[in-house]
Amino acid sequence: MKKILYTFTIIALSLVSWKSSAQERQDNAWKALFTDYSLNSSTTLRLETHVRTRQFFVENDQYLLRPSVSFKLGNNTAFATGYTLISSNTPQHRTIENNLWQQFNFSLPINRSNYFGWIRLEQRWQSKNNESSYGARIRFRTGFQFPLTNGEKAFSPKLVVFNEVFMHIKDNFPYQFNQNWTFFGFQHSITKKMRLLTGFQRNTIAKGSDYLHKNIWSTLLFYKI
Repeated sequence: MKKILYTFTIIALSLVSWKSSAQERQDNAWKALFTDYSLNSSTTLRLETHVRTRQFFVENDQYLLRPSVSFKLGNNTAFATGYTLISSNTPQHRTIENNLWQQFNFSLPINRSNYFGWIRLEQRWQSKNNESSYGARIRFRTGFQFPLTNGEKAFSPKLVVFNEVFMHIKDNFPYQFNQNWTFFGFQHSITKKMRLLTGFQRNTIAKGSDYLHKNIWSTLLFYKI
């Protein structure tokens, strides 16, 4: 397992692409609510609701609705599958995306810290300007959580960092860089059923020969019913 995790970490880091001469930059805000309901000790239903805005809170950018189900495979692994509806808005057009996805989650405790990540496959149907298209994408995320205090582990605030690489898939193989997310923030358990993750996220998105950079303040609230 350690060799597999190490391999995926190397792949993710080696695929990161940055472009200093980007022609466009946005300063955005992302807000999301993750609601979990456990059917039993190994199966959990989740509903994600995302609201994303440009110029921080001035212009609507995207709305996401993402129901899913997760199955615990072991102490540190799980499999999830779900559906995502994405509505993207620009001054010129509106894009609707429906996608199905499958995801393998893993984590590895290291002393009081935690190494975590996922691999997600997405099948994407997009509709823009009365035209439809299909594509597939794979996402590699790896990161760490570091406790910031010596208090009770479940409620101590944590520093969270992660990097996620998106690649387009062609002929069942990742062939083209799509985007990269880098996040630095903090997670705090407010109660046994509620935790908050908030921080700065930098997205680099391929736009033909140029790149779009998004500076984002991202806030996620997780709640267990």
